Amino acid sequence: MALAVILFLALSAALVILNLKFEKGGGDFYVEWVAARGFFSKEKTEPYSGDVAGRAQQLAYGQAAQAGEEPYILDTPFQIFLLYYPLSFFADPQLARALFTLLLELALLPLTYLSLRLTEWDAPWLFTLLFIAFGAFNFYAYQAIYEANPVILLGLIYVGVIIFYYAEADELTGALLAIAFYYWEVGAPFLILIFLRAYYEKRTRIFAGFLMLSVVLLLVAFLLYPDWLMPYLRASWNNLRTPFGFNALAVLTDLFPTYGRGLARWLVAALYVLLGYEFIQARAQNFRQFYWACCLALAAAPLLGFRTEMEHLVVLIVPLALVFAIIHERWRKYGAWLLIALMLVTFAFPWALRFLNSQTFNEIVFLFLPLFTLIGLYWIRWWALRPPRVWADLAASQ
Repeated sequence: MALAVILFLALSAALVILNLKFEKGGGDFYVEWVAARGFFSKEKTEPYSGDVAGRAQQLAYGQAAQAGEEPYILDTPFQIFLLYYPLSFFADPQLARALFTLLLELALLPLTYLSLRLTEWDAPWLFTLLFIAFGAFNFYAYQAIYEANPVILLGLIYVGVIIFYYAEADELTGALLAIAFYYWEVGAPFLILIFLRAYYEKRTRIFAGFLMLSVVLLLVAFLLYPDWLMPYLRASWNNLRTPFGFNALAVLTDLFPTYGRGLARWLVAALYVLLGYEFIQARAQNFRQFYWACCLALAAAPLLGFRTEMEHLVVLIVPLALVFAIIHERWRKYGAWLLIALMLVTFAFPWALRFLNSQTFNEIVFLFLPLFTLIGLYWIRWWALRPPRVWADLAASQ
């Protein structure tokens, strides 16, 4: 035990030193840090002001944001922003970022491991290690680490919601949902599905847990800053109007100027129809179908027309674990080699495009993972929802 603690502390110290070498980026953290330092100081600076965004831009870019760059306007609901209070104790922005990045790096391990455990796959130790390495070092995880984006923690909360829902720990499920109630572009379909299933199953304790923590956080928020709602809404609206990030319409229009816009509209419409159908099915079916639909909700969210960011795609580790697990289990004769090949492609393709410095790098890499995951989910859908029923099914997988 002592040796494990020493190794953990040594690894953490090494990661902090490595994190301190990041010279740029980190704006997703800096905007929260600047706002927390300002608001929780004696001056009580307005957290949703343009001054906070300007300071965050200086820390992230070394200058004001240029055209197409993220302006780092704080649009975190104030009751969630309260959770960033510990950041205000750190006066050095680089040290604060390094420590917060360490938290994200440490969260990647349970996010990846628990995503694999959710599949109920008795994975060989080699594939467990391969998937953990894939989760830790893939391009999208790197982007989230570089920007110090809390989406990794949000992904861990999503996994916790599924686990506690299955375990019928309803109050805890609701409490986690209250903390996850932001970053709509990442989790809106997922949250809708959870509440729809809870309502259909009459699991009122989930709603009670959600409301209890939400009310407590909102009461504290309004006591500390009674007038926060209008500045928050104004900042959110200003953030929506800024031209940065990705959405399916803009990406497909850039890649295919002639017919990209029409293709994007058909894709978005088809996804909404598919989600509606799958959500209706999942509200009343067994847990396997509900879990698969949760994975579908996370995979489809980046393509539903909301503007999102590259680092947000790291949450697709959750549905990818299911895709890889079913592939290995159903095609035992050559499933291992197929799994390794798919894992290598998913890992190497974004990194290869980055090093090739392709002009369409961002657009292709953004589309690649959601489309790959959606195709994978529908490829394994039959086997994911239904365990082998007859001896012929079992023989076919050998």
